[in-house]
Amino acid sequence: MSSHTLRVGLIGAGGIGRTHLASYERVREAQIVAIVDIDEETARTAAQRVGAQAFRDVEQMLHHVEVDAVDICTPPSAHLEVASLAIEHGLHVLCEKPLAHQPNAARQMVRAAEEKGVKLMTAFCHRFHPPIVALKRLIESGELGEVVMFRNRFAVPLKGVEERWFSDKEVAGGGVLMDTSVHSIDLFRFLVGEVARVQAVTRQTNPAIGEVEDTAIALLSTADNRMGVVEASWVLAAGFNVVEVYGTEGAAMVHYWDGFKSRYKTNKMDDWQPLDESGPDRFAGEIQHFVDACLGRTELQVTGYDGLRAVEIVYEAYAIATG
Repeated sequence: MSSHTLRVGLIGAGGIGRTHLASYERVREAQIVAIVDIDEETARTAAQRVGAQAFRDVEQMLHHVEVDAVDICTPPSAHLEVASLAIEHGLHVLCEKPLAHQPNAARQMVRAAEEKGVKLMTAFCHRFHPPIVALKRLIESGELGEVVMFRNRFAVPLKGVEERWFSDKEVAGGGVLMDTSVHSIDLFRFLVGEVARVQAVTRQTNPAIGEVEDTAIALLSTADNRMGVVEASWVLAAGFNVVEVYGTEGAAMVHYWDGFKSRYKTNKMDDWQPLDESGPDRFAGEIQHFVDACLGRTELQVTGYDGLRAVEIVYEAYAIATG
């Protein structure tokens, strides 16, 4: 492998795959050399845009192109099969969340990567969102004291979700908790600590959605009772989308998509101060980190294990919610 350019095969070129594809144009030392999609037209169009080769399946790509890593953007139930093939070939893997549609598949992916000695990164893009990066630094500096309480709401009406795989339990592994709250659970683990207990309430508000929940709340806590509330919905009216942390010495809020500025305040300050929002957007930040880790420039900060834990915790939430 060239020490300067990571050759990447993008698996899945629709939806989030398009976001990843656009992000690689802003990432140093990575090149998309192959694109795989079951829809040949989608693969061809995307490949033309970046000068890559197009394929209909992963095995075909692996036979025809030299790649160092793959970026998996397929629906969750396909992650295990695609990742296993790539790992078998000694390739590094960046995999969209959730890592898999159920814990056992995620566990197999993590084990395979460990055995082969390749990198497996879960695409938890919010860890790379500039104000979240600034918030993490603030927490680590001790300025907020001990962070005891966390709240994260990601809830926006998702039109037509009943027509898409997100609401298909076989493909997605669950509903809004699995699709959206895996991010929230990961943010709790990243900013507060490991989850020791979970409680949850789920609800289906739109009966057309099938057999999964479209609205949910989960309560997370650490072994020493630091606590977090996670709220998610595909159907309720839009409101604040926010990550809030409350510590013994201060508080901070990161706002998404609602026009408010991210900010923090310590007990020593009279007024709220803005959190630094400078830096690459979260997708470019995430992919740049993966590339740097694959090229040996940095340790992987978000792993397959992080993806596995989030899926395990979602499944614990489901077990409790359905009683």
